[in-house]
Amino acid sequence: MIRQLSLIFGSKSKAQEIALLQQNAKKVVRHGFYDSELFKVEQFCHKNKLFLVKSNFKVLFADEGVYSNKGVRIPENDRRPGMYFVYISNDEQQAWLASYYELVQNHQDLGLVLGYPRCCVEFFCQNFSARNSNPEHKPTNPHTNLSKREQDLVIISHFPCDAECKESIVLGEKYLQAIYAVDKERARELLTSLKSNGN
Repeated sequence: MIRQLSLIFGSKSKAQEIALLQQNAKKVVRHGFYDSELFKVEQFCHKNKLFLVKSNFKVLFADEGVYSNKGVRIPENDRRPGMYFVYISNDEQQAWLASYYELVQNHQDLGLVLGYPRCCVEFFCQNFSARNSNPEHKPTNPHTNLSKREQDLVIISHFPCDAECKESIVLGEKYLQAIYAVDKERARELLTSLKSNGN
């Protein structure tokens, strides 16, 4: 299932977030898509009765690679190929709330709407900056291991405040169970790969 969804959403990590949404393990997800990718995503959401809100700005990412946390906002009518943020939910209000908090750059409330633990949201707000755009910890737990995001292997979608953050581990376990329910192979791939502590 995850592999099929990845053909629409562009990666297994994005696909599994949509699966988590459909399993009610998440209330809202936020992803970046280029204009050329949006049609398939919008079609899927319409067909599956998911609410989708698109940002009214684009982002030019500063880092090379699959994942980047540094970017510059540009107007929607700018011709440069920026990425739109898209907020998807079973609940229209949640999608709009996430969109609004991003627009006004309220990272605290955006993180909470996205379901991240409060301790991790506070950690991010205090530590994220242009100089520190990747506030990761040395991986010690597969559920909070972000070291293989570029290989499309990750369970949680936030920066944990600590590699052993209890709330993040509980979320990771919940997500892995939900993924296992729809795609056992993907769940096993995640657990096996992320147990190796990023090596």
